[in-house]
Amino acid sequence: MTLARWGRRLITGSAVASATLPWLADWNHGHTFGPEYGPHARWHGTSEVLGATAEGVLALWLLRAAGDEHRPDERLLVAAALLPIVRWAPFNLTLLVPGTSPYDQHRIPQRVLGMPAALLSQDLIAATAAAGLLLRRLARRRP
Repeated sequence: MTLARWGRRLITGSAVASATLPWLADWNHGHTFGPEYGPHARWHGTSEVLGATAEGVLALWLLRAAGDEHRPDERLLVAAALLPIVRWAPFNLTLLVPGTSPYDQHRIPQRVLGMPAALLSQDLIAATAAAGLLLRRLARRRP
C-alpha cells in the first residue's frame, strides 16, 4: 500500500473518530446529563457533541469529494485533515486558563501514560490526521 493511501486512511480514521467518540465520551449521565450540569452546561455539551459530529461528517464528505487515489484534489484532502486538527488540538490550550480542568468534578481523575485520558484521546485524533497529512505530503515528493 502506498504512503498516499495510508495517509488517506489515517485522515479517514480521524474523521470517523471525530464524528463518533464524543457521543461515547460526553453524551451520558456522567457528563452532559450529569446532575451537576446545569442547563447552560448541557447546552455547551450538546453543542460540542453535535459540532464534532458535523465536522467529522464534513471531513468524510471532503475525502469522498476529493476523488480517487489516481487524481485526487489535494486541497480537499488537506481540508479534511485540518478539520480534526483544529477541532481537537486547541483543547491543550485550555489548560492555560486558570481554574480549568480536563477532569469531571466528582470523578476520580483518569490518566493514561501520565496524561489526562480526555486530552490523550483528543490528541490522538488530531495526531492521526496530522500523520495522514504528512504521509500524503511525503508521497507527493517521492518519484
